[in-house]
Amino acid sequence: MIRNIIFDIGGVLVDYDWKSYLESFHFPEEKADVIAKATFLGAAWSELDREALSIDEIKARMTAAAPQYADDILTVFDGLHNTIHRRDYACGLIRSLQSRGFQVYYLSNYSSYTLNQTRDALDFLPLMDGGLFSYEVKQVKPEPAIFASLLARYPSIRPEESVFFDDSAVNVEAARRLGFHGIVFRDREQAMAELETILTNCHIS
Repeated sequence: MIRNIIFDIGGVLVDYDWKSYLESFHFPEEKADVIAKATFLGAAWSELDREALSIDEIKARMTAAAPQYADDILTVFDGLHNTIHRRDYACGLIRSLQSRGFQVYYLSNYSSYTLNQTRDALDFLPLMDGGLFSYEVKQVKPEPAIFASLLARYPSIRPEESVFFDDSAVNVEAARRLGFHGIVFRDREQAMAELETILTNCHIS
């Protein structure tokens, strides 16, 4: 029986639209590509979510990746809140699943810096039954350790009784290897249809 629904946040309950945000600066294409690789696509970004380094250290790594654009990189970084927008269905989806008897949790790669900047867009968090951000444990998906940390925090969660949604196929596969049911989230309709299939199969079995 499925008892728990576990959501990633970015790309699932909120839009994480760094591309449009970066385009809003109207940098030349080549410059924009370099800045993207130094920030959103760079190795420092995962370390931001892991929060093993200070913000100053993260900024230093990003600017070191493209020192010719250091000032622009810092400007882009300081406006990260502009990349996150809550999806209209988020609150209703959470309530709908809870009304069916599911416990609803989150498991997200997210830094405290970004959380403080985007808290208004995450106004659905109080509705949820709990969750875990990567910065809290200095672990990131798809590492197995972060799933273990979620289970340690909520002993009532059993992987075989849980469905994990993430827009990253790599993260979903990591969850499946640990015994979770996993769905790659592309849009609400597709994801809920796949959830119903899992619920039906689990009921039959």
